[in-house]
Amino acid sequence: MSQIDKVRRITVAEMAPHVHSFLPNENKVNKISDWLISWIEKSLAEKKIKPYDYLPTKGDLAFHIGVSLGTMQNVFRAVEDKGLIESRQKIGTYIKNPEEKTAEKLTSKREVAIGALRTYIKNNNYKNGDVLLSTRKLSAELAIPFATIRIAINSLMSDGILEKQGKVFVIKTINFEVENKEQQTLVEKIAEHINKYIKQNLKQGEKLPSNNALADMYSVSVKTVHDAIKILSLAGIVKTRRGYYGTVVASRKEENAEMYYYEQVEQSIKKYIAENCKVGTKLPSIQNFAEVFDVSAKTIKNALDNLANDGYINFVRGRYGGTFVIEIPVVYKQGYTWLALSPEFEQKN
Repeated sequence: MSQIDKVRRITVAEMAPHVHSFLPNENKVNKISDWLISWIEKSLAEKKIKPYDYLPTKGDLAFHIGVSLGTMQNVFRAVEDKGLIESRQKIGTYIKNPEEKTAEKLTSKREVAIGALRTYIKNNNYKNGDVLLSTRKLSAELAIPFATIRIAINSLMSDGILEKQGKVFVIKTINFEVENKEQQTLVEKIAEHINKYIKQNLKQGEKLPSNNALADMYSVSVKTVHDAIKILSLAGIVKTRRGYYGTVVASRKEENAEMYYYEQVEQSIKKYIAENCKVGTKLPSIQNFAEVFDVSAKTIKNALDNLANDGYINFVRGRYGGTFVIEIPVVYKQGYTWLALSPEFEQKN
């Protein structure tokens, strides 16, 4: 990836996005994603851009198009799922080389959601004309984020399986196939790879390679590695520490250790948002949260930064600024049990 250091950043003016108007109930993420995918493919073919050129920042594009930063984050995730772009932490998002081969084809979160929704319709014996559960109820039922469910519903509408009638979605046809094979998200698959690497190469207490090194090793973004490490951390397979210490292999005694304070607080704030807030709600101040949870302001800031990186909240500066909800999280009761109960890991230890 040394070529990345030699390239330029594309300006918003060069992209000239003409997606400023949206019809009522039109999915903004889908519309902007389709435009961005088309623009990248056409610009590469016409040699107006080249691999490893950086896109404008999400904030700049969001401002120019007139949408929220959360919407633009979801757009970038959708385009990254197509294999056209890749994000580098604290650097930016660049155009991927179409000729680069990845280690294997992996299933995106959106594809998993589409498969889960198809299976749900079949398993619950829906018939033509039946009204589907609301998007929020489906999100809770399938334990899939609300924004991802919306994208899956739009995909099923494009396939002619659903149609919108007023404010509800209606089954248009049940004549479709459901794949029986188990699907995994990119993050889950990378978590498996890292777990395998640990068992083959590391002992208790030894330090893992940096997230950047792991991202290069598996040809994925640093964000994907970060989320995979979080799975392993929650399963008690690794311990993470900020700064020099990095991520190390946990001992058996530490497999059921509690999450660090900022992770505990992050989960508590997610639950608070899910139960008390709507999109656009302004959250209490950092100091207020610190008093409620009896932790330092720095711990609250770390938790909020994680929620912002995941696209749930947005920080706004100025007189009328604050921390605002841009997506309602789904609070999971059980997370990644499959990894915590890995028999191979038990045998290894």
